[in-house]
Amino acid sequence: MRIGPCTLLLALSLTPLLLTQAASAQTAKAPARKSTTPAATATPPTTPVASTTPAAPAACNCPTPVVRHLPPYSAKQTTTRVQTLANGTNITTVTQSQVWRDADGRTRTESINTPPNGTPYRFISVYDPVERVRMSWTVGNPSASKIVTVYHFPQPVSQPLPAAPQTAQRYYPTSSESLPPQTIDGLYATGYRATRTIPAGYEGNDRDITTTTEYWSSQLLGIQLRSINDDPRNGKMTTEVTDVQQTAPDPAVFKAPDGYQVKEANQ
Repeated sequence: MRIGPCTLLLALSLTPLLLTQAASAQTAKAPARKSTTPAATATPPTTPVASTTPAAPAACNCPTPVVRHLPPYSAKQTTTRVQTLANGTNITTVTQSQVWRDADGRTRTESINTPPNGTPYRFISVYDPVERVRMSWTVGNPSASKIVTVYHFPQPVSQPLPAAPQTAQRYYPTSSESLPPQTIDGLYATGYRATRTIPAGYEGNDRDITTTTEYWSSQLLGIQLRSINDDPRNGKMTTEVTDVQQTAPDPAVFKAPDGYQVKEANQ
């Protein structure tokens, strides 16, 4: 069978159309591919987690607590002063007092004074570091009124120190030394001695003046058991603590006595 030229041209012109229809049919029959990208999922609401850090405490205008680090005690304190005059005469003065301290740091000092008429009386001073109050009164003195004087101490406020003037300072040669430990009234005591020399001419003196000071302390009680101040200008003063009792004192010793009028000295 022979194909004529017209037939061949008609076939060539229809070929692109047939190919396009075949591709469209193939595309319509092809199954849809599943996407490999996971679908977006909804984010669940986030539940707030309680913080494990404790909240800062609210500001409190509370008094500063007193650290109880010293044991209570009571003791007798004796101060002896011996002054030697130029002619060799010695003048001896003895002052005795009783001291109490409790676990809160409150102290009571009771001094015994003997006037020339021979009738002794007592002067009492009580200091309370918690309330920042000092009280004082006299017992046994006929000429004194029955009044308890109360002094109030303000809270300490740190302030910058004023600039010291640049002035020439006198130099006094001073030396210090540790002393061998010893036992004073049954308590272990450590001591040291300080020696100071006032050169001739510094205070109108034609010779050097040497003064010595000794301190003996009990670390257990935090107090001085003995102090000795030897100054030729004023004499030798010795203070000793004896009859130490390491028991809590009666709280009544830190209160004003009955029958006395309380008077505020300052606010």
